[in-house]
Amino acid sequence: MLRRYQTLVDPYVGYDGKTPSADVWRFILENLRPFRLPIAASLALAVVGAAIEVWLIGYAGRLVDMLAASSPERLWADHGMELVVVAAVVLLARPLAGVARESFDDIAFRPNAVTLFRWRSHRHLLAQSVGWFQNDFAGRIAGRVTEIGNAATNVIYALVHTLSFVVIYVLGSIWLMASIDLRLLVPMLVWLGLYLVLMAYIVPRLRVASERMEAANTGLSGMLVDTYSNIGIVKLFGGEKADDRDSRERLEEVRQAFFAVQRLEVTTNGSMLFLGSLLIVGLVGYGIVLWQGGQAPLGLVAAALALSFRITGMAEWLLDAVSGLFNAIGATREHLKTIAQPIAIPDAPDARPLVVSRGAIRFADVSHHYGKGRGGLDRVSLIVAPGEKVGLVGRSGAGKSTLVNLLLRFFEAEAGRIEIDGQDIRAVTQASLRRHIAMVTQDVSLLHRSVRDNIALGRLDTSFERIEAAAAKAHADAFIPMLRDESGRNGYKAHVGERGVKLSGGQRQRIALARAILKDAPILILDEATSALDSEVEAAIQDTLYGVMEGKTVIAIAHRLSTIARMDRIVVLDEGRIVEEGAHAALLAQGGLYARLWARQSGGFIGIDTVD
Repeated sequence: MLRRYQTLVDPYVGYDGKTPSADVWRFILENLRPFRLPIAASLALAVVGAAIEVWLIGYAGRLVDMLAASSPERLWADHGMELVVVAAVVLLARPLAGVARESFDDIAFRPNAVTLFRWRSHRHLLAQSVGWFQNDFAGRIAGRVTEIGNAATNVIYALVHTLSFVVIYVLGSIWLMASIDLRLLVPMLVWLGLYLVLMAYIVPRLRVASERMEAANTGLSGMLVDTYSNIGIVKLFGGEKADDRDSRERLEEVRQAFFAVQRLEVTTNGSMLFLGSLLIVGLVGYGIVLWQGGQAPLGLVAAALALSFRITGMAEWLLDAVSGLFNAIGATREHLKTIAQPIAIPDAPDARPLVVSRGAIRFADVSHHYGKGRGGLDRVSLIVAPGEKVGLVGRSGAGKSTLVNLLLRFFEAEAGRIEIDGQDIRAVTQASLRRHIAMVTQDVSLLHRSVRDNIALGRLDTSFERIEAAAAKAHADAFIPMLRDESGRNGYKAHVGERGVKLSGGQRQRIALARAILKDAPILILDEATSALDSEVEAAIQDTLYGVMEGKTVIAIAHRLSTIARMDRIVVLDEGRIVEEGAHAALLAQGGLYARLWARQSGGFIGIDTVD
């Protein structure tokens, strides 16, 4: 039966692609629409549950008076039906209302809300540019997407599940006391006034302390992610001592922030003990005075005693809930600093799919300096004809990778225009742009998934036969069948570890080549695509690569110049500008930068019979 609650909300629908609000409450309200039924039902059941609780306390006083006024022999005859009804309420109505409310809160709402917040945050961040991700730690971004689901859900849960019930209960208790004797409102109202004063003192300080603690935890998390992601460098250069100092500073920030929160917690709890004692003495003492004067029955004292204990517990629960609420608000606000950032490179409102008929590429007076005014590219104009194979050469930092990143719109060109078949790439959707471009990089990125999924990335509906054929062309079919991971999966089902760490550099690069071969896009970009391969494997793959290049427009970046010597044209970049271009032999004859770079390389070359 409880499984029915699971399907009341689908957390994967309703995403509109808009940038989330950076304001906590607006962000929450933007995402509450799917949960209207569970929240409304929970609030209604909170009213029912609190009413039953207050009624039972009131009835406890009546029961004392009933027992005092009745003889044991006549009790069942005079009050039997009443006692049966009360027992039915206690045994059936009370638990059923509680179970129903818990089901709406903890099954229909919480798991689905956590998933919805995470899903929508993840979908938004996937639209961010590559450059945006380079400005933060991947682990911290992932942590914020994961934790915002818990934090935002806890905000709503505290309001709906805890605060609503307690507020309704306290109001019901005030009504109960007033219905018995208006004078009992005096201790209730005195206690309530002092309680509100305490909250007015504690809540703002708790909010500040919670936000400080969340910021300190975020800083600690970022430092740990940075250390663990670069653990090899830390160990290689003896950075453990320096990292020990940094980690101690971060941990101390968290410790001091934790102390501040806990001091407020102790202050709150101590104050609540005092207020609880005051309420017990006030209600029970006043009830005894009324009983002594014959103005109230004995049951009133029993009800006042039970009510004072219950309200004290409820009040402590409320303050704990308020503390948790502000912790959750602080955490949500901190996570939104990352998640609620506008898309750095959005599609144009009227963007249309890219249509590639020939594969011509044109860079027109393109400049990009990464916002620094220097570096990158400086007024580069370049035309790559349909089907032409162009090699990019230059010293490190000359602008080769920048040119490719701008073509892929990983960054937005600061000036100039880039076209594919006459279409400005800023006027087409980024998904369609990248769908028509395949790329193999020197720093191969693999996902911690199976070999098959890595080769078929983005094309998971393709047949296994085509995946095997692509792997064979990339000369990866020899080692893939021998792979085995820690879970016992082997071959194409084996998982490759984070960023493919369980594979050698050459194995990773061959899987990346297989992925590009399978994609079969009309534009192919090679960024040192065979740099991690030994000479024997590279020689075998070079012929495959040239076969794959047939009919495609190719841009190949190379430091090992022998790998691009057979290109139709070689473009030489220096300090962000094109300084030479032409065929291999013609550039050697010019005796310029390309010739000097070629002369410095002493390792021979592959696939070139002459150097003329």
